[in-house]
Amino acid sequence: MKKKIIISVLVIALCLTLFTACYGDKDYLKDVENYGFWDNTAATSIAQPQIGRMARDFLSSPSEDGKPRKVAFIGYDGCRADALINVLKTSSSTASYYEASPVSGLTELLGKEGAGIYLAYAGGEKGKDNEQATSTAPGWAALLSGQWGAVNGVTDNGMCKNIENKTFMLEAAVGEYGENYRTTFAASWGEHFTKTYLSEIEYLREKSDVEKKNITDGANFDDITAYLDAISESSSVDMDYKYVATDADLHEYLLSCVEEGGENERDVIFGIYEGTDHNGHDTGFGNDNYNYIKGFRDQDARCYELLQAIYSRPSFENEDWLIIITADHGGIQTWHGGQTLEERTTWIACNKAIDSKYFSSGYDGYKAG
Repeated sequence: MKKKIIISVLVIALCLTLFTACYGDKDYLKDVENYGFWDNTAATSIAQPQIGRMARDFLSSPSEDGKPRKVAFIGYDGCRADALINVLKTSSSTASYYEASPVSGLTELLGKEGAGIYLAYAGGEKGKDNEQATSTAPGWAALLSGQWGAVNGVTDNGMCKNIENKTFMLEAAVGEYGENYRTTFAASWGEHFTKTYLSEIEYLREKSDVEKKNITDGANFDDITAYLDAISESSSVDMDYKYVATDADLHEYLLSCVEEGGENERDVIFGIYEGTDHNGHDTGFGNDNYNYIKGFRDQDARCYELLQAIYSRPSFENEDWLIIITADHGGIQTWHGGQTLEERTTWIACNKAIDSKYFSSGYDGYKAG
């Protein structure tokens, strides 16, 4: 009898696990919307490509006061929207994990006049031609190119973005916005360089004196970084693809990119902190997992230091900065890629109020009306 009970309990647990993985919590988006700190609604959630278009519009339009434009686009890979209650106070009945902290990047950014935080979404429109996986490659490609994968070519991991739909960083570097910006893309996930953005790396290589090398099959970290560095040093286009080993290494590199007058100084920086995603895959996504929360808070503390470095630039008051912090996807249990609301729901924090022209209309968690 005991054996039958144990088996029954295990079967029920397995069924619940499979149900959650397939369907998630149908009230998740509504519960998150009720936190009260958002500057939009669930129905006007911002589609990821609109964020890339916003960055492009910013760089391509002259500053009203003539200040040079700069962009810091900071990624929190796999950071669910509900994770933000670990640093932001809610006005809902939802239990808050808030702890006052002097080293939160999000709190620091949102404390500035004009800043805001918005609900957004990954995964395209469910059931339509632009539906895509809520995975790393398609999420960042949509954000950086301003197009869903149906157009840019990246609908799941392991795919190469087409060169016709450049990232806004490459467009900025080649002068498509009126001047040649110094730009960079930095990350610690190798597939960004061996798969997703290989077309852009090849574009930069063709404008250098570096011989083409196969970095897709069996190349190790040292070989890839040496190849990328060689291209950066000799390409006539001033954009760097920087492959780093850890979040700590990424952080040090980004700090060097905002050091005024420094060797690595860039006008437009993009970098991805991996703490939440790594810890989510290891032990689970969500606020019931201390390891996940720690990954979020660690990267948020690093972001705080990066923002302070930007604010401390001698020329900061004479520069016009667009600062964005966002995520590529959420997660459920220990994975992501599907179409649950926990995976689809993302967010964007920005130091400038986002114009409603970038908002969706009638978004219901899966598609805009």
